[in-house]
Amino acid sequence: MVAVLASFLPAAAGRPALAAAQPAAAGAVGASDLTLSGAETKVIGLINSDRAAAGLVALRVDPQLSAIARERSDAMAAAGQLSHVQPDGRTALDLIKAQGVVWYGFGETIGWNNYPSLRDSTAVVNRGWLASAEHAAIIRSADYNYLGVALAATSGGDRYWTAIFLREPDRTAPWAKMLPPAPGPYATLAPGRRVRLVTWSWSGDDIPLAALTSGLRSFEVQRRVDGGAWISIWTSTGRRSWATYVPVGHRFQVRIRARDNAGNVGSWSSAVGISG
Repeated sequence: MVAVLASFLPAAAGRPALAAAQPAAAGAVGASDLTLSGAETKVIGLINSDRAAAGLVALRVDPQLSAIARERSDAMAAAGQLSHVQPDGRTALDLIKAQGVVWYGFGETIGWNNYPSLRDSTAVVNRGWLASAEHAAIIRSADYNYLGVALAATSGGDRYWTAIFLREPDRTAPWAKMLPPAPGPYATLAPGRRVRLVTWSWSGDDIPLAALTSGLRSFEVQRRVDGGAWISIWTSTGRRSWATYVPVGHRFQVRIRARDNAGNVGSWSSAVGISG
């Protein structure tokens, strides 16, 4: 396991005193400014844009890492101090271990500035990280696959940023979607039951990670008739099409979901249907 830490301290004015500061209200920004969550999303996008420019796969957001990054930023804001070690002596790695997160590589970048708008704060911290070889190496590393970003803003105008990068097992569910059904010819089955041959097709794949993508394992396929209960046709199959007869005068629908080799299961696709 590898751990890497870095710090950054750009400012529009002087370094804030190490006195306690209270987090500002989430809505305490100008109408045209970014919200706290909007600023965090913007930084994530900037990080992944820089990775794309370097030919790297985007990092996926891990909600657990986002929560840990928030705790880190809130602790720095409350203490009025930019540090990889919180006043209680804990680090981001301590918080990660306490959550039971499995990890193989870790990096943390933190930053402080007091630019008036969150939009400016976002741009400044991103530029500052990229201007530092140590920070840029973390952002552009091919070893990480997940991240979490959080910003804490104090009533005094200080902005504390935390970005946590982790190499961890694949926790991202695969995707799957149904394609339009292909209706075929009508037929008459004994005893005089009219049906229509319909071919159902679907697609799906595991979402690629920057590292440790587990790969697609199988699909689960379900069908229902006339809005009734869903019934599984296959709970695990590698096939991508299915031809079946649909009774004339009835509505037939099919949906699917995918599973990867790490056991992550995607959401059910939107159902597609056809009347016989």
